[in-house]
Amino acid sequence: MNLLHASGSQKYRQLLIVLIILFLLSPFLKAGVGSVVSDLLLLYSIILIIRSLTFPKSLLLIYLAIAGLAFCLQLNIGLGWTPAFNQAFDLLFQIIFALYIGGAAYLISHDILTTPRVTADTVQGGISVYLLIGFAWALFYGMVATLDPNAFSQPLLLQESYLRALHFSFTTLTTLGYGDIVPVSEVALVLTNLEAILGQMYPAVFISVLVGGYLGHRAS
Repeated sequence: MNLLHASGSQKYRQLLIVLIILFLLSPFLKAGVGSVVSDLLLLYSIILIIRSLTFPKSLLLIYLAIAGLAFCLQLNIGLGWTPAFNQAFDLLFQIIFALYIGGAAYLISHDILTTPRVTADTVQGGISVYLLIGFAWALFYGMVATLDPNAFSQPLLLQESYLRALHFSFTTLTTLGYGDIVPVSEVALVLTNLEAILGQMYPAVFISVLVGGYLGHRAS
């Protein structure tokens, strides 16, 4: 079976595999060709899935434009074509990339939560959305840290360490409990509370959809 294929009954498998690989390799993909290749693979995986969903063409075109712009900005950063620190460019990159990741999470979650039949691919899609939420919130924290370097007890500037922002995001999403990094500013506190609430509500809603879809399929 060709891995780089996102149609049929296993369209979310590739995305889940790519997200897990990116998560595991994040300490080694800070910049350079490696980060560009990984981002290109993620872009390719998401676009294949989004194109297979049934949404208005205008909405899909807008999303594809955002995704392409996000990759172009990441390409500039990964290949070192931008200054080491430029607040305006960093904010622009994080906003566009958050729209790209967050948009994918919304479109995919809409698809899996409205599916009439629960399959293994539905579960893989749900897990992918959960991981995408963590990636997107890391960008939100990066925006806050870019505007206010003292918003967290330790710096969370993405140009210094995206892994640290990612660690904090998933610590919050899973309500694991803070240790080395804690929010300080009011904006950071609100964002962390929202992510913690989402981290509790999403699994509960997703599991209820799975159970309801499974029982409905058995009844039919």
